[in-house]
Amino acid sequence: MRTFTTWCQGRGYSAVPTGPEVVAAYIAYRAEHVAHATIVRDVAAISATHLDQGLEDPTAHHGIRQALRSVSRTLGTAPSRRATPVTTTLMRQIIDVMHDLDTATGLRDRAILLLGLAAALRRSELAALATNDITRHDGGLLLRIRRSKTDQTGHGDLIGIPLGTHPETCPVHALQAWLDASGRRLGDGRPMFSRIHHHARIADTALSDRSIARIIQARASAADISGDNDTHAVGATRSWVSGHSLRAGHATSAAEQGVDPMTISRTTRHRRLDSLARYVRPASALDDSTAGKIGL
Repeated sequence: MRTFTTWCQGRGYSAVPTGPEVVAAYIAYRAEHVAHATIVRDVAAISATHLDQGLEDPTAHHGIRQALRSVSRTLGTAPSRRATPVTTTLMRQIIDVMHDLDTATGLRDRAILLLGLAAALRRSELAALATNDITRHDGGLLLRIRRSKTDQTGHGDLIGIPLGTHPETCPVHALQAWLDASGRRLGDGRPMFSRIHHHARIADTALSDRSIARIIQARASAADISGDNDTHAVGATRSWVSGHSLRAGHATSAAEQGVDPMTISRTTRHRRLDSLARYVRPASALDDSTAGKIGL
């Protein structure tokens, strides 16, 4: 909305309230600089701002819908960038080169990586975890997500994390090792993942979601993992390891093992299967194809 307001001020238009002809001109301007998804987001912001103030929605005009369709035909709707999925295979590579697992930093980072992959967590969800959000059971852990991107009202979600098959990549063992090193215990209400000063002094200040992303990126980089070789596989023109890579990696790994989308969505908490499909389709494209069944 700030971008739209600045654009209007530079041309002598009123940003709020505004008319559909101004929005259409803005769409044409933005089409020269940004992707289709960004323009759709901008139009949604303009709409919400007007409706919140009890004003007529200028984006409801049929001309705006036509302008958006025209932009979609010109720019295409495929994403220009996407998080590289850190799959189970890639995670093993990362863990194999972690030579600091005798330190608090190494134990914390391993727990972040494995818990994030196992539970398909967003970086914000990892940052928000507290020790009273996790309960230990004989077969593994129960993790409670108090609030998420698709659960703004705090209804909450419960995710099961069973014991891993391989000790070196077991999220349950990795989390317990971090708890032991940090002096935390489940249920004490402290942030699950906190800052570590000078690789030794463990603070009670929770890591930010950006810090979580930097940890994922740094550990992947140490294992020579980047998005350069996976760009086409994830359906984008650019791809790189990001804070979303663990969540994407879970969906991709599950799809590669033949798990059906509905089952995957119960862990990933995707409300719409078409959002999940961008991970499932590349992983199952060969198996789903009928090209091998027509006698070529």
